[in-house]
Order: sequence, then structure tokens, then C-alpha cells
Amino acid sequence: MSTKYKFACGTPDELLKTAAGVGADIPVSDDISVLSRPVKIRGVTAKNSLAVHPMEGFDGTQDGAPDELTRRRYERFASGGAGLFWFEATAVCPEGRSSRRQLYINDGNIDEYKRTVEMMHELSGGAPVICQLTHSGRFSKPENTPAPIIAYHNPLLNERLYIAPDYPTATDDYLDGLHDKYLHAVKLAKAAGFDGVDIKSCHRYLMSELLSAFLRPGKYGGPFENRTRLLREVVADAASVYGDDGFLICTRMSVSDCIPYPYGFCTTEDGKVDIGEALRLLSELSGSGLSLLNLSMGTPYYNPHVNRPYDSGGYEPPEHPLKGVERMIKTAAEIKEKIPGLYVIGTGYSYLRGSAQNAAAGVLERGGADMIGFGRMAFAYPDFARDMINGEFDAKKSCISCGKCVQLMRRCATAGCPVRDRLYTPIYVENCGGKPDMF
Repeated sequence: MSTKYKFACGTPDELLKTAAGVGADIPVSDDISVLSRPVKIRGVTAKNSLAVHPMEGFDGTQDGAPDELTRRRYERFASGGAGLFWFEATAVCPEGRSSRRQLYINDGNIDEYKRTVEMMHELSGGAPVICQLTHSGRFSKPENTPAPIIAYHNPLLNERLYIAPDYPTATDDYLDGLHDKYLHAVKLAKAAGFDGVDIKSCHRYLMSELLSAFLRPGKYGGPFENRTRLLREVVADAASVYGDDGFLICTRMSVSDCIPYPYGFCTTEDGKVDIGEALRLLSELSGSGLSLLNLSMGTPYYNPHVNRPYDSGGYEPPEHPLKGVERMIKTAAEIKEKIPGLYVIGTGYSYLRGSAQNAAAGVLERGGADMIGFGRMAFAYPDFARDMINGEFDAKKSCISCGKCVQLMRRCATAGCPVRDRLYTPIYVENCGGKPDMF
């Protein structure tokens, strides 16, 4: 569906003009040298301030190991010049996989992970690689058919996923058992050579959903201490047992679901953002050993315009995309200001295309983030970081925020950019129908 918002931010001047027209404050700088600034976090050094966000390919082996196309993707990423790489969602248990080919780290495939991480370190000159550990929760499809594991009943999401009101919720005993599964996955990730782990708590996957479990009874629902229990305990124990000055404990967190209370974390009854609980939680996690936050907001299953602003998508967004970019920039800056010991990676820049590096530099100059991450951009333009830093960014290679990579994921198909990477064009045609426009 086309929207009323037309992209008009190809240059920094165009970005500033468009932002002013919609009342958005987007920092912009012509001095992009700040992108080259190294970032040191507890003995781990990123050679520059650009990162690749976790981008799932749904192309692992049946037993959860990286496969041929997985290695191709990370070879392209690692050769692209970024300072840090966030390895995609990797399940901690088989029932928590989001597709038959989602990655799942286990005792039987650790050597394949070692091989992939070694390759990335070699090609990137030793850039750190963070493994994102996840449980897909209500989005679980281990055999490519829905097999949701839900923390509580959320009518806003139940309806979209055809989950009946009497569908069973995960028991406290089941959630208790996940603690050790996460810790075992942390152990395996460290043994495989990763430089850290992300205890994923974004986009309404299970750990994220628990944060909003106001209506759940028992030890994992209701008050703040219960809703945050599993995340706090896993982070604290992972940091205590495995965290050191060469291995980071991190989280990619939706610091607000932007879903109305009582079904959303850090939102009011009218759906507005209030990150008070996120600040409290992140402060406690930082005190327990969390070193790095990769910020996100919203969920692509309910309000995708929030975490990946677009010009065209499945529905007409209620705001100009630049307002979404501004929200994520300002939220990251607020967290940086209020929790100074926590390193923050900013999100939401791929939409800006040809002016993305100028906005990234503007935010870094203001101290609004420690690093700037790119997700969709990396699918489309794996060399974006090197070209941004060298002043050679080519907007004709950029992500166009068309959402076709997400369409592939929704079909449980091998995901990539069918617009910029011709390998994925026939995959898109086969699974999504129609040939994607080439820009």
C-alpha cells in the first residue's frame, strides 16, 4: 500500500527541510569523521561507531546451524567495514524457533558457529560479534506452522495471530526452566568465540512479552519485580558466570511497545510512550552487569511503522516517518543521559538513505548514542559502513524501506533484499508473488 508520505530526505538539506515541515528534530552534521571514532566497552573495542543490527535470514540448517546462505550473508557483512556486528536471533530451545530454519545454538552444532565467527573476525579485522539469544514466544513456528507459547492473553495480538481466548499460557514451571536454557546458550556462544550475547527482549517475543504481563498471575506477572524477573535473573547470572572484560552481556530491548496499557510495556492507556519502567529496568540491569543496549521500540507484528519507518507498507501509518525516526533518536538520548554507564546503539536510520550518515554523525556529536546501527540497510547495502566513513555512500545502493525482506520472513522464506541483491529476486517471486521493482 502506498502512503501519503513521500521520501524527500536524500540530502542533508532535504532532510532538514522535510523534518522542519513535520516538526521533527533530526540532528544533522556535515562532519562525518565522528563515524570513524572507536568505541571501547569493557575490554571489547569496535573500530568505528557503526554497527549492523541483527537481521534474520531464515536460512539455517534443520538442526539450527549456520548454512551456506547464512555464511554468505555474514561474509558480506563482515567485509563491509562496520565496527560491530549483531548476529541474528538464535533460539535457546527448539520449541522457541520462529521457523524450521531459524538458527538454534546447541551442543551438536557449536563447531559451525565457531567457523562462522572465526570467518567474521578474520574478514572484519577482529570486529566484535554479539550473539542474539531468543525465544520466539507467541511467534514460535518450529515446523513453519504456528505453535505459540504465550505469557498471557493479549487481545490486540491474539486476534492478529488467531490465538483463541482459551489457548493455554506458559506455566511458571516452563518459564523457570528457560533460565537454565538461556545460560547454557550463553555458555555455548562464549565457547563459539562470540564477543558477547544479547538477551533479546524486543518486539514482543517471549522475554519482551513478559515485560508487559500486567494481567498474568504468579511470579512472572503483575508488579514490576515479577514481569522483569526472568530478564533480570538471566542477565545477572550470565554476567556473574560468563561476563568479563572480553565478553559483553547486552540486550536489544523494545523500551516501549507503543501498545496501549495494560497490553504494552512503557505505554499509557492511550498508547503514548512513557519509558519510566524501562529506565528503572535498564538501571538495574546495568548494575547487574549489562554493558550495552541495542535500542528498539514497538513490534513489527502490530505497529511496524514504529521500529522501521517506511514510505509504503501494509497500512497507512498515523505519523510521518520522520516522527518515528525522531522518537527513537530522542529515546536513545534520554537513556544515555539518565544511565550514563550504559552504552547505547541507536536505531531507525535506514529510512534516511542518502542522509543517514549525516544524521548518525549529528547524533554522535550530541552524545545521543555511542554507536549507530543499521538493519535493513545492511541487507541492501552490506558495504554501507565503509562507504559512509569514506564519504562514498551511494544512495542508489541504499535500502528503500519497501519491506520486501520482511515479506519473505513472514512467509518463512529465506530472507534478504530482493531489490538490491539479485540472489533473492527469484526467492521473492516464488514466495511472495510478482517481481519486485528494481530501483
